[in-house]
Amino acid sequence: MACVCLTDTGGLDFAPGLAALRDAGHDVDVLDLSFGDDIAARAAGAEALVVSFLPVDAATIAALPKLKVIATTTVGVNHIDTAAAAANGVEVRALPSLASEEVATHALAGMLALLRELPAARAAATDGWDFTAIPLPPRVSELTLGLLGMGRIAQALVERARPLFGKIVGFDPFTADDMWPAGVGRLADPDALFAEANVVSLHAPATPETRHVVNARTLALMPPDGYLVNVARGDLVDTATLLAALDAGRLRGAFLDVVDPEPPRPDDAVLRHPRIIVTPHSAFFSAATVHDYVMHTVDAVIDVLARRGEEES
Repeated sequence: MACVCLTDTGGLDFAPGLAALRDAGHDVDVLDLSFGDDIAARAAGAEALVVSFLPVDAATIAALPKLKVIATTTVGVNHIDTAAAAANGVEVRALPSLASEEVATHALAGMLALLRELPAARAAATDGWDFTAIPLPPRVSELTLGLLGMGRIAQALVERARPLFGKIVGFDPFTADDMWPAGVGRLADPDALFAEANVVSLHAPATPETRHVVNARTLALMPPDGYLVNVARGDLVDTATLLAALDAGRLRGAFLDVVDPEPPRPDDAVLRHPRIIVTPHSAFFSAATVHDYVMHTVDAVIDVLARRGEEES
């Protein structure tokens, strides 16, 4: 029997997962911690941590000598010190791409809301029923969609967007030619993508190389009246230069499911800007994923603890 600590739920319903852990013979402690709380002080004796968004740093890992596994309900592990975990023999288990369909659909919904001026159209409907108050939308079939990153989510987006856009181009140095989606132009560098795409959709991981890949220089490369979509990671975008480009009319709109920092302050300009649509990191959210995220994470904990228990016996 192992002690499993659930640090934070990330808004997910963990009841089925908690039942599965207890059925497997484990003690479960639901900590319900917040950012800034001391995980180690509350999780003393833990052999497994289940986390969503709280950071697990090297000091926390070092302070939990019985810890065998950290399982996160996220695909990325930027909030976990994976090097410290490896050095201490702690396995880190993250989610596979369980929500590719949802995130791709969310990205397409956001860009279409921008392109069809849906926020302005809603306002026009409730304030005089005057369609002439809506800024003239472009014809989508005359636009080029550019995808920065060509992983599972971007490829799912290609399938959905291909019938709508006149052209789709992409950049990803890590996707092999035989995995490149048919009908998508492959560009040699990010600058070429920004220069060609009317709509840039971000699907890259957060790395030192991709931090602020959207900046004053790359935004200046875009055709006039361009649009930005980010359902990947908030720090891909230099928010100050994005706001400046929107205010200057250089960029026509942005759809952001992720921001930097996250969550934003209540007075953050991205939440109030009339040319930005923001959603609360909800691109993954569906009836299917809220179940799968929990159960996949819990199953990972059960599997690791069972294997490590056999190795130690």
